[in-house]
Amino acid sequence: MVPTDLTLSVRPYWTEGNPALVEAIKKFSDESFLAGNTHASAVERWAVAGPIPVFAAVPFFGFDDASEFASIIDSFAEEAARAVAESGRGESRPFPLLAMPVIGSGGGGGAEVLGDLIRLVLDAAERAAARHLVDIVIVVRSAAQMGLAQRIRRESSGNRWNELPADLKQTANELAADCVSGNVVPFLGAGISISAGAPSWPALVSQLTTEVADQLTDAERSSLAAKGPLDQAEILKNLYPSPEAFNKAVADLVNKTSYGLAPTLIANLPLDQAITLNYDELFELASEDAGHKCAVIPGEESSEASRWLLKMHGQVSDASSIVLTRSDYLGFDANRNVLAALVKASLVTKRLVFIGFGLGDDHFHQILHDVREVSPESISRRAIALTLKDDSLEQKAWKNKITLQPMSPHGTDTATAGRTLEIFLDYLLMLSTDSREYLLDPAFDSQLTDPEHRLKELISAVHALNLESDDPTVAAAAAAIGRFGTSS
Repeated sequence: MVPTDLTLSVRPYWTEGNPALVEAIKKFSDESFLAGNTHASAVERWAVAGPIPVFAAVPFFGFDDASEFASIIDSFAEEAARAVAESGRGESRPFPLLAMPVIGSGGGGGAEVLGDLIRLVLDAAERAAARHLVDIVIVVRSAAQMGLAQRIRRESSGNRWNELPADLKQTANELAADCVSGNVVPFLGAGISISAGAPSWPALVSQLTTEVADQLTDAERSSLAAKGPLDQAEILKNLYPSPEAFNKAVADLVNKTSYGLAPTLIANLPLDQAITLNYDELFELASEDAGHKCAVIPGEESSEASRWLLKMHGQVSDASSIVLTRSDYLGFDANRNVLAALVKASLVTKRLVFIGFGLGDDHFHQILHDVREVSPESISRRAIALTLKDDSLEQKAWKNKITLQPMSPHGTDTATAGRTLEIFLDYLLMLSTDSREYLLDPAFDSQLTDPEHRLKELISAVHALNLESDDPTVAAAAAAIGRFGTSS
């Protein structure tokens, strides 16, 4: 959704660095939209990779009619679903994925009643999603908006997320308690990057093979496909002009700059650290956008970082660091032992949550082997792998080694299971969001509970004292109060 009005006035932050959108605005010719007969209009024949812009007309005079705002959101969902269906871009998902901001909170005039507006948008988006069979992501501007939105969702969480069975909700509740305590460490595999267009392993091999196809016979290509992942990479690497050329080709193929839904849901969790085997920078980008800059290990120190990310198999910014082939992996042993020591240290006090891994992944097996050497009981009790589908044989293979939590029953198609994982992560984030920065902002007053109103009065009274002291107790109290935002 690109919020606008009947004159097609679009805020500069939508058009900066987006010449295709600027051109689309110039060529816009939907007379029904311009006449005010429809609330939403998708850009026709959008040839640019990525999301299709859908213009949505927000009222000139701001937020004064809840039904009109609900109608705008419903029209957006209907028009966006039509545009996705006609473009063929939604084939990888069971339902089209749409995104919208909290409309009316800026130019639409709703900033003074932001709490009411957030509740309205949440309710209207939920109804529109159910009516038009779409998934809607609501993008908020701040931790205060996120905190209030998630608190509103928690109020009626029993009536939402009906697609999640009881066992998934129970797992999410347990993980949320650990998240809030700062005791969860996500271990991210390639699966979380696929939604951003990053290739799966078979797709990566196929693309790497294309570059050297003239050096392989048909029989050799068939034989290559039958070999293990590490050996496939080893053979392909030897066909490139140099190891450096091979690593650069890998980096170019996995280097995406627009992350999908899973990385941003994970990045918004209250985390101190994360671990990944991925080379891309999608989690770092999502984390920084969520207000949590990552210090990457190995890498340079960052005084601005609020969490660290351990990248065990290299990164696209340094193609020479990429670990992919069998010889890379064997030569990596010394470094792996150092990095694995960090993983083991995390496991002593934290809970590892594996996301986006295939259980047949050699690297996954090696990591578990490394950490099980420290404490077999600890890894089976404190580590969990979120898998896409239930597999009775996998459950038998990993019994007493690691907890497996499948998202869907056996036989579920991968796209549907992947969507369930996103819903699970959304539910987990709702339960784990602990921000209360909305409390002191008058724009959220209407949505405060009675206990929150009383707390706000107490905190405001303390603020009025204007305590200034070098006393560490006073400084600690001031820091604690600061977590509730400001009244300015």
